[in-house]
Amino acid sequence: MGRVSDALADIDEAISRNDNIGSFYLTRAQILRALQQPEKALQNAQRAEILGIDTPELYTLQGDLLQQQNQFDKAKLYVAKALQMAPYDGEAYFFNGLMAARQGDTAQALVLYEQSLRLKPRYLETYNQLASIYRTLGDLNSALVYNEQALRYFPNNAKLYYGRGMIYHTEGKLDSAMIYYQQTAKVQPNYYQVYFQMGLINQKYRNYYSALANYQHVRQLRPQFPRIDTYIGYCHEQMGQYELAIAAYTKASQQNATDQQAVAGLWRSQRRQYAQSSYNSLFLPDTVTKPLTPASKRAVLDTTRVHISTIQPKPRVTTSASDSLKRTVKPIGQN
Repeated sequence: MGRVSDALADIDEAISRNDNIGSFYLTRAQILRALQQPEKALQNAQRAEILGIDTPELYTLQGDLLQQQNQFDKAKLYVAKALQMAPYDGEAYFFNGLMAARQGDTAQALVLYEQSLRLKPRYLETYNQLASIYRTLGDLNSALVYNEQALRYFPNNAKLYYGRGMIYHTEGKLDSAMIYYQQTAKVQPNYYQVYFQMGLINQKYRNYYSALANYQHVRQLRPQFPRIDTYIGYCHEQMGQYELAIAAYTKASQQNATDQQAVAGLWRSQRRQYAQSSYNSLFLPDTVTKPLTPASKRAVLDTTRVHISTIQPKPRVTTSASDSLKRTVKPIGQN
């Protein structure tokens, strides 16, 4: 992205010196599209057309920029114009397929993407779109095939590794998905979407510490990522860090009042924090309600003035054997 920004600075300087050269505006439009600024890019493309640029490249570019702004009718006209000038322009077929897909005509989109691939087999986005459509349709084997073909041409492309991870994620093969997500982050460390997906997998495995780190990385790279504070709050909540959970849920609910998960999480965390503090209070030392009596005021027993009587054993009575017989044996005939 840094090189693209440098290129934009260079072309801006060139236009400032001579603002009547159409190719300069075409170049700036292409750079602005790469920087995801379609409105400014379209303005420069239209300026290039006014200055006399009449090429399939310009018309295909305009078609793409218009379809990004949902102006499909105008976009189709420009792409058709490009195909009239260059019937074998694979990129033009691609944008026709993209418009068909965005308008819900999946079957036509697949036909146009296949045509684009035959004419321009090294066009990366065609592979990505085909894999994405087949993944959505549940045909994961076809999605993997197109992803694998693309990786042969672009072995170090982060988007392809991310796409492959998404296919395995959809299939429920989370360990395989994690491998390709990690490869994505290795190739392109600022690919914020991949950290979110890794966070979802770690959360699924209840590895909340790692999930929290993933979500925090997303927020660092993309502070406005939708509902990211809700996910951060959930991890804090599950780890028993209720104060941090409350802070995250509060921020999320303030940013989006309709985020019911944030509202519910805030309620749960507040109740759990209160319950935790109430539970801990049961084990505090009982020194407030029942203070100890000072030693100077305690009653002291004076043992020198207390008479203790010892217990004496009873005397034993002994009798002779003859006396015993006299008491117990009576002569016969006597009552």
